Amino acid sequence: MEFSELLNYLLYVVLTLILPVVAKYAVDFMKTEIKESNILEEATKNENISNLIKNALSDVMDAVLYVNQTFVDTMKAKNEFTPEAWEEAKQKAYQAALLTISEESKKVISEMYGSFDQWLQLKIEASVNMAKKQ
Repeated sequence: MEFSELLNYLLYVVLTLILPVVAKYAVDFMKTEIKESNILEEATKNENISNLIKNALSDVMDAVLYVNQTFVDTMKAKNEFTPEAWEEAKQKAYQAALLTISEESKKVISEMYGSFDQWLQLKIEASVNMAKKQ
């Protein structure tokens, strides 16, 4: 057997024995790093927060549409939609949204935006403008 053949044989043996062991340790190391870095936990948490905010936005839009259908349309039909009626409609939408938005959503929104009340008022205004365009 020549030296190059012997070297190739030894290299083959070493690689076939060592490579699987090294690969196993590398995979185990990556799994440990992923667990320790909380990547999955953070992704799940962010998805949960996103869903809470989406649900809250949907609740705001539902409240605005409800008030528009039950109050605003009636006032407009009577030709009584005054600035005072507009303020009353906003208050009704605010109260309706407060009843439907979950406490967990309120807490998350307060933490993210500083003030749930200001966020809600802003989203009611935005929802009214969106409802007008439809």
